[in-house]
Parts: sequence; C-alpha cells; structure tokens
Amino acid sequence: RVISDLPGYPDNINRGSSGTYWVALAGTRTPSYDLAMTMPGFRRRMARWVAADEWLFPNVNVGCVVHFDGEGRVLETLWDRRGENHPTITSMREHRGHLFLGGVTNNRIGRIKLPGADPNWTSLASYWGVQA
Repeated sequence: RVISDLPGYPDNINRGSSGTYWVALAGTRTPSYDLAMTMPGFRRRMARWVAADEWLFPNVNVGCVVHFDGEGRVLETLWDRRGENHPTITSMREHRGHLFLGGVTNNRIGRIKLPGADPNWTSLASYWGVQA
C-alpha cells in the first residue's frame, strides 16, 4: 500500500515493535519545490545555469519521522520543527523501547523513549529471528 501526501520526502523505512513501521523524512515539502519538481525544463535550466549553492531545495532544516501501520495509516509524527536537535533525519531504528535517530549531516544520534513500546524488542530479531 502506498502512503500519499506525506509532509516530506521519505528516506529510510524500518519496522516497529508493534508490527508497525517508521519512516524518516529527509526534508519537508514546500509549494515552490513541489511545483518545480513537476517541470523538467525548469530543473534542467536550473542545473545548467544556476550555481549549486543557489538551487531550490526542500526544507532540510527540519527533522521528522512518521509512524504508520501496515495499512498506511499514519499513527503519529515526531517533529523537530526548528531543526535544533535532529534536522534532516535520514535513518531511524526502534530498539528496546527507544527510537534512535540519525542523519547524514548530523554529528549526533538521537534517542527518544517510546511509551508502550516493547523494551525487549530488537529490530534485528524481527528481520532475522532470535540468534542463539
């Protein structure tokens, strides 16, 4: 099932402890960026004639992860709207009752306690089974 109209651009997706999923949003959508992405000619001209540091980009100074179920219903979103702690989140992993956050431009790893999450659950076990 496809999840449409996310508030940003999905990067990585991982399983959650309750049979749900987490997805990192690497940047948030803006009307001007969405419009530009529908215009191939505009993008080509921008790439050819505009210096890379002047290109139109999505807002990457915000951090967001989305928690959703197997039917694609959004259960919650976790935001760092000012990008003070975790901007440009590109990866997340639920592990032992916490959600760990990372980003390619971040110099730190975030950890958020998830109320109600299984404190014994590990994502590796969910993918590969329990190792002896």
